[in-house]
Amino acid sequence: MDFKITPVSLDRINTGDHTYRITTKTEKDELALSISAIGLLQPPVLMKNRHGYTVVCGFRRIQACTSLNIAKIPARILDAHYPKIACAQMAISDNSSQRLLNIVEQSRAYALVSRFADRSTAWRGIVESAGLASNQTAIDRILPVAGMPDALQDAILEGSIALPVALSINRLKTDDARILCNFFKQVGAGLNIQRELLALVSDISLRDDIPIAMLLEQSDLTDIMCNADFSNPQKIQYLRMNLKAKRYPELSKAEASFKQELKALDLNPRVQINPPQFFEGTSYRLCLRIDSRRQLKFLQSELDKLVGHPNLLPE
Repeated sequence: MDFKITPVSLDRINTGDHTYRITTKTEKDELALSISAIGLLQPPVLMKNRHGYTVVCGFRRIQACTSLNIAKIPARILDAHYPKIACAQMAISDNSSQRLLNIVEQSRAYALVSRFADRSTAWRGIVESAGLASNQTAIDRILPVAGMPDALQDAILEGSIALPVALSINRLKTDDARILCNFFKQVGAGLNIQRELLALVSDISLRDDIPIAMLLEQSDLTDIMCNADFSNPQKIQYLRMNLKAKRYPELSKAEASFKQELKALDLNPRVQINPPQFFEGTSYRLCLRIDSRRQLKFLQSELDKLVGHPNLLPE
């Protein structure tokens, strides 16, 4: 590769141009300590432009040198006409050779290659050489992450929003996506709960013709989120109950009424009765836990309570 190592003033490097940036790492202290102690062992790769230089590889190294107030650094210089796809490959390889790329870094790598190359055999070869999946399903799943707002990318990295949910959020209006991102970062739930909450919020918003941002700012929801006396599991439970009541008001009333009537019966814990799902149909499931005939006889009075209740079961 035709490099020319040249001293370059840091003020001539355009660190605001993130065309070739793959890394999501921002920590510079550890790197700065190393450079301060033994110098810059691996010069960054820069490309000439009209006003100075574009960074191809070495964003964190340049950032660390800047923090050390170093005026000039050695750099490997590429000609302004150097092929952009080769620069992309270099940037990806420089990062993937140091560590496994996270989801956001993978998406940036895919986006970078797709920007400068068509979906040809060469494109697949570049992706595979960086250790990335080259099948279309994986690419289509990960590539949109590169276009997400920084806050949503950060949420994926920290694990507060699962990738499938982040992809759904990213399709929404900007304000809705922003507040949902903050909402899920506060909730701290797993994938299935995130999917359930997102579906409930989206359905209510569509039915009532109310922006998601406005819905999640309603006082009954914000009171749950801000209540310092609730543990996180409690907050999740109350959010689910609240949103289900908004989404399915009649079902929620039926569930509440059934639970109230059942609680009033004060049944033995060995007797369990469950209504049909969504209270659709008339088949109830009765479960008895017994260890002997004597225990079954003892529980007969509990069954009589169910038989004698006028409202709990249909005729």
